[in-house]
Amino acid sequence: MIQRIQTLYLFIVTVLQSALLSTGIAKYISPDGNEIILKTVSFSMLLAALASFTALIPAISLFLYRKRILQMRFNIFNSILLVALQGFIVYYIIQGTDLIFAVQSVFPVISLILSILAIRSILKDELRVMSQNRLR
Repeated sequence: MIQRIQTLYLFIVTVLQSALLSTGIAKYISPDGNEIILKTVSFSMLLAALASFTALIPAISLFLYRKRILQMRFNIFNSILLVALQGFIVYYIIQGTDLIFAVQSVFPVISLILSILAIRSILKDELRVMSQNRLR
């Protein structure tokens, strides 16, 4: 399982999205000068649900290494959820409140790139297995 590069990609996606859940995604500076760190869970319920699903799906997908087609479908679905998650983060940025977004708000973009790389690697593996079946 660990020999394949897509396993590393999926593991990094899981770690990044778990870090997005546990760390602060934005800071709010109140008028009296106090700094309040907003975590993903307290920021928006929809944002927290999307972040938790995008952390859970690649973790499940890690153990589907024998079922490559199903693993690829899980990752395609996860990529769609990552685009939606980043869209909501951009929506909150554009909304223009007194929020200062942290570096963690870019984690879905990095995860999306790694998910696409994992999909490509899974497809290469599946094509390699299919070519071996033809020779038998």
